[in-house]
This record gives sequence, C-alpha cells and structure tokens, in this order.
Amino acid sequence: MSTSATSLSWIRQILNKRHIPFQELHHEQAFTAQEVAGLEHFSGHRLAKVVIAIVDGRPVELVLPASRRVDLDRVRAALSSQEARFASEPEMEQYFCDAEPGAIPPLRRDEWQNVPVVMDETMRVEGEVMFQAGTHTDAVRIHFADWFNLVQPRVERFSVAGAAAHEGGPARQAESNSPVQMEQLFADLLDVLHLQAKEIERLSNHVERHTDRLLEPLQMSTVVSELNALRARLRPHEKSEKHSPQ
Repeated sequence: MSTSATSLSWIRQILNKRHIPFQELHHEQAFTAQEVAGLEHFSGHRLAKVVIAIVDGRPVELVLPASRRVDLDRVRAALSSQEARFASEPEMEQYFCDAEPGAIPPLRRDEWQNVPVVMDETMRVEGEVMFQAGTHTDAVRIHFADWFNLVQPRVERFSVAGAAAHEGGPARQAESNSPVQMEQLFADLLDVLHLQAKEIERLSNHVERHTDRLLEPLQMSTVVSELNALRARLRPHEKSEKHSPQ
C-alpha cells in the first residue's frame, strides 16, 4: 500500500471515529506548506504545518501557521529545555511511520511513541484550517475547534513572522516570483486586511458605546458621524447603519 493510501486511511479512521466532518483535498506535488496553501487557494495563516524538533533528545510536533516559522530559542524557553534543534529527515522517518518527511499531519497516533504536540498561539483561529495528510499531494480541511478538541495540544508561543525555507524537512529551492507564491502573497495580504478591519470595527463599536461617558453631547454627534464614515469605508458593499447618540 502506498504512503498516500496508508496515511489517508488512518486519518479517515481517526476523524470518522470521532464523527468529525472533514474534506479530503488532492493537489500537485508541493514540498512546502506555503506551496500547498497556494495550490489550494487557502490562506497560509490557516494552514497548519508541522515542524519536528528534537527537544532534549525527544521528538516534539510543533504546529504553527504556514506563514510563520519556528524560533528555536523560543521553543527552548517555552518548554524549559536545554537543547532544541530541527529533526533530520532520517529522524523523522524513524519516529513517524506512514508519513512523508515534511508532510506530517498535526495529529496524535499510538505508533508515534506518544510524541507531544505543541501548538503556537497564532494558530488559534475561527473557522476552518487545513493540514497536509501525510504526503506532498494530499491535505485535509477541518474546523479548527474540532481539530483542537481532538488533539488537545499544549499551547505556547514559539514562532516569528515569515515562512522558513527549511525547517527540518526536505530542502527545495522555490522560485521567488512563481505564480503560486504571488497568489499566496495576495491571499495573505487580504487576510491581514480583513483581520485589521474587524479589529477597527470592534474598537469603534466599543468607543461608541462609551461616548456618553467620555464626551459632551455636542462632541458625541461628531464622533458618531466619524465612526459611521469609517464603517462605510471598511464595508463599502454594505449600507451604513444609522447610529445616533442616546
């Protein structure tokens, strides 16, 4: 049985046993998580990649967004360890059966010798996430809450911005201006702008709820008018809601 069939088989078994809805995805061969995100038209901030580190001689699954990279100094601090390094390809083959190096899914399995799973805080999102399904041609799409409840990873902060070219998996030099990378760059930019717009709207709503405590009546009408103008710019496709001071 091929690695692809074997990996998908036990992943299906785990998810079906827990009655967790998921979607299988298949794409061209991709050797980095960012390439997978581009091929599947999925944000790199929501694609969970697994980096295997050897921490004090023991393998650890580090789960983080494809758009970020592991900082080993932060790993050592977060896990109170003396030594942390990226696993070599032979080490990944030794510890993780039925999964190709660089495509290990962020799941627990008895055959993996109870390897700890540690998630970076930035991987916590609303909605769906995606991860590689043990090969460089298969992926699984699943709701984040379902995955988190299934795996119950330890949550720490060990990543920094920017995807790494090589984090212990098969090295592959990609063209810096490839269409896939450019498409992913624009997708990531839109994702960041969307998050910023949501945060600005949340803050504007908070300010508006408290204007009567902070401002004089004449000032409140000006502030509410400015907030409505801001909402219109953030949501040009929606009609601005009318807000008036109480």
